[in-house]
Amino acid sequence: MKAVRAILQKDPGRWLWAAAAFALAALLPEYLMPVLCAAAFACTLRGRVPLARTEKIALVLYGWMLIGVTYSGARITAVSILFLWGFFLLGCRMMQHTVDRVSRLETAFFCGSLGAGAAGGIGIAQMALFHYGAYIAKPLKTMFNPFWHLLDTQVADFAVRLWPKSHLSLLQRTQFIAIRDRASSTFTNPIFFAVFLCMMLPLCAYGVFFLRSRKKRLVSLLCLALDLGGIACSYSRGPYLAVAVVFAVLLFYGRRYAWRLLCAAGAAIVVAAVAMRGVFKRLLTLFHAEDISVSTHSEIWRACFKMLRGHWLFGYGTGVGNVRGMLHETYHIQQPHAHNIILEFLLENGVFGAGLFLALIAVFAVQMLRLARRGALQRGVAVTLLASLAGFCACGMSDYLFYGLKPICYFFMVIGLGECANRIFTQTIPIGLEPAPDAAHETVSVGETL
Repeated sequence: MKAVRAILQKDPGRWLWAAAAFALAALLPEYLMPVLCAAAFACTLRGRVPLARTEKIALVLYGWMLIGVTYSGARITAVSILFLWGFFLLGCRMMQHTVDRVSRLETAFFCGSLGAGAAGGIGIAQMALFHYGAYIAKPLKTMFNPFWHLLDTQVADFAVRLWPKSHLSLLQRTQFIAIRDRASSTFTNPIFFAVFLCMMLPLCAYGVFFLRSRKKRLVSLLCLALDLGGIACSYSRGPYLAVAVVFAVLLFYGRRYAWRLLCAAGAAIVVAAVAMRGVFKRLLTLFHAEDISVSTHSEIWRACFKMLRGHWLFGYGTGVGNVRGMLHETYHIQQPHAHNIILEFLLENGVFGAGLFLALIAVFAVQMLRLARRGALQRGVAVTLLASLAGFCACGMSDYLFYGLKPICYFFMVIGLGECANRIFTQTIPIGLEPAPDAAHETVSVGETL
């Protein structure tokens, strides 16, 4: 709490809405999180900041998805995903309107770490209650997993009562899911929970290695441990592998930090081996063809490749409902999507849609690599953001991450932070932004002062 108060006192202003959104969006229920984001957007989107390259590509992709609605057989899900993309694209704008100096960029990283630490800690507590809560009171075993489930149930019941009965069939489900034997923390799904932690893991590492304040470094170290513990408690094998990808990217911090990262990784493995043997058992099932999750993924991907025949150029149209309907009706696989982010784009929007998404990722990666070549603090920032997006993409190889609100939100906010870092370190004066008097040394010839 002292660290939070220090942030509020040191650099007050509207930009704190962006910091709050980055820290708290993951902790709120899915139906309240957009309210926070809308308030943050409204309070920060002022002035003029030119569109960044990644934003231009995202808008072209958005336009192509809009065209895809015209020939889609699932226009309801198409309109919903277009609305979410349009809404959360403002998160990228929000970051660029507010994060205009190094101190604010580092504060955003620290806020992300705090959010990850809180979410990870809740996830660890959920699994502790699952295994030992019944000794105190039987309901404790599952009562708080997901964390907001009691409230979710009441909200869902209220929404169903308001929804026209003649249109109830349009809803995929009328209740929030609850996977009791895997930690979901403040999310409704353990996969999305683990994806968020994979994205925030590099931000925790940045705080440990690069923040000047000793207290913040210690807090970041605690958040890093809780983040890794939360990923372990999610029992999500895709994110387990994504953690390895994240650590591999973070090694590009340089030799000075590589051995510390390797020691941290070794310690995490030892702790998991001693205290969380179920994590290794869960991971090893990846090599068991008879495992229901492995076999289901294999069936989904075989079906999706068959579905691509004759539709690889334009796809079936925007909206996950197209893929879900064919999986259910044609292939009798009761799954909602392709369980691969690239494959889902191919099925919905064809080669052009998937190509635009890959172009968005590639442009972001190239910008971060160019920034990393400058060395010093720029390298740390660039590698951190690159590792964050790498974690997202690695998780997306086994799931369709844009199926959830929070992954979309954090995807675009991280893209926005990347553009902020690129502008702060490569331009002498940020275009469209007025630097604060005490930040002149950070906005004018930043490279010379680091």
